[in-house]
Amino acid sequence: MNCYEHPSQPAVAQCPDCGKGLCSGCASNYSLPICPTCNRKRVNVEKSRIIKELLLTFAVGILLAFLVVGATGAGHSYPLKHTVISYIVFTYVFCGIVPGWKTLTGITSGVFLFLPIIGWVLYLIVKLLLSLCVGLVMFPVRTIRNISRLIALQKI
Repeated sequence: MNCYEHPSQPAVAQCPDCGKGLCSGCASNYSLPICPTCNRKRVNVEKSRIIKELLLTFAVGILLAFLVVGATGAGHSYPLKHTVISYIVFTYVFCGIVPGWKTLTGITSGVFLFLPIIGWVLYLIVKLLLSLCVGLVMFPVRTIRNISRLIALQKI
């Protein structure tokens, strides 16, 4: 088999996604031997995943903050400054749910497969409450990491 890009060169590797032959020059373009088309597809999939996570994080945070502040009237009996602070604090807290959930899923994935239905309900409630706590720390960590990764992917 010869390289798909350089037909006169013998293939030393194969693209793991499409199976095209890669010469030594093409095989060393990226950290793993992969053709440019498949690499671009992988980059686009990763960008899409990161953008979806960021949008979900901020959508959940903003929506729940407006619901909670609106329903409880937190800050409404005070001057406008306190109302804005209430929205900011609740948005930050609720933005942590998605990053906290994803962090906990990475730690506990598949551990509780044997639970009955009531166990699953309790597990989800406890996981949601823990997500709020873990999310306070993981929200900025995951957000900064995701934005840094998006910037790095733009350079590829």
